[in-house]
Amino acid sequence: MIKVENLSYSFPQKNLYNKISFTLEDGQHCAFIGTSGSGKSTLINIIMDPEKYMFDGKLEIDPNCRIGYVSQFSQLDKPKETTVFEYIGEKFIKLQNEIASICAEMETSSDMDTLLEKYQQAQDAFDAINGNEFESNINKKLNLADLSNHKGLMISELSGGEFKLVQVIKEMLNRPDLIIMDEPDVFLDFENINSLKNLINSHKETILVITHNRYLLNHCFNKILHLENMELQEFDGTYIDYNFSLLQTKIELQELAADDDEEIKRNEILINKLRFIATELSDASKGRALKARVKIQQRLMERRIKTPFVDIKQPYISLATDNKIEETIALKVSDYRVAFDEILLENVNFEIKSTDKVALIGPNGTGKTTLLRDIYKNDHDSIEINGDVKVAYLS
Repeated sequence: MIKVENLSYSFPQKNLYNKISFTLEDGQHCAFIGTSGSGKSTLINIIMDPEKYMFDGKLEIDPNCRIGYVSQFSQLDKPKETTVFEYIGEKFIKLQNEIASICAEMETSSDMDTLLEKYQQAQDAFDAINGNEFESNINKKLNLADLSNHKGLMISELSGGEFKLVQVIKEMLNRPDLIIMDEPDVFLDFENINSLKNLINSHKETILVITHNRYLLNHCFNKILHLENMELQEFDGTYIDYNFSLLQTKIELQELAADDDEEIKRNEILINKLRFIATELSDASKGRALKARVKIQQRLMERRIKTPFVDIKQPYISLATDNKIEETIALKVSDYRVAFDEILLENVNFEIKSTDKVALIGPNGTGKTTLLRDIYKNDHDSIEINGDVKVAYLS
């Protein structure tokens, strides 16, 4: 389906890839891993729109391959006044209405040939996405994601995590040959992560997913692409098998490195001896031997330069505390209540000190974001922020 050979790409200030190669075959569920900033999303963008990028190497995509995409940030674009069912079934409903309109036009039009051609095109498009089963398939996917009771809700009523699952369902039911997802787990709590796992495993077509989530990695994929330090490693198998392979490789490399180190040390001793003899005693034959030894040493060093990366890097995050901060009450919430169609939160009471670092946890849809936004806006009677506190908000 996709074949990449010796692909290299650079930004003006950063090299991203150095002659990377991989293939993606029909039906594979592939995880794309690597540290943040290594170029995973850029490579996805190149696959989605290769004409937009100037890269070296070869990128071949099956000309009949239809690609679907679930963005990491598409929550920002979610429509407000449409139901979950209408949002997921948008393409089906549009084709249904188009077919019905053509049929109505046939009753009065004399240009039947043109209308029959339009009808056949619309019907073929409807059949290609299994249109006759679309209501049943929407119900099955919603049930699989534990969202059956959300079918009639407005999109605006969904939490970020619930909307992400709805986006995945919509893309799957549109039946592209390849679905690309950029960190689809980013808004999800554990229950919804499990729902995403079920959706991925139920999908029979090819999937390429950027993710850092170990639960998904351990349960959803049969191919791994690992991008690190401008290079890419390709592994056909599960993430657990990949980790085991890395461990084996690491042990083997450590043994080879130890042997190489010994050989390099021995060679260095010989070079120093030959250099002394050739220089101090002006022995031409030793000079030729010295040059030969230096070339051997260069080959040994070059052989050691390129070794596979054998660790899956993790970011180190440290939230430093300023010990000079005086401990005061920074935020006080008293009898906080919020309701939409039903009560979301009530009788919420807590205090946060100026030296605290607080995690607000809970399932999607329980009101965490609503509470944070009300704290940030600071226009709720139940919320009191210390006058000396400066507030910032990262959505």
